[in-house]
Amino acid sequence: MTATLDEMAKRKPPAEVTAEQQAAVELVRVAKEKGLSLTA
Repeated sequence: MTATLDEMAKRKPPAEVTAEQQAAVELVRVAKEKGLSLTA
């Protein structure tokens, strides 16, 4: 009953995009449109 990480990864369904991830993508998109830098 030993499973490798590759086998387990194949069994795991793809993760859905969370609201937090969607918000981050939107933040980066808007910042790029305005020419802002999100780095220090």
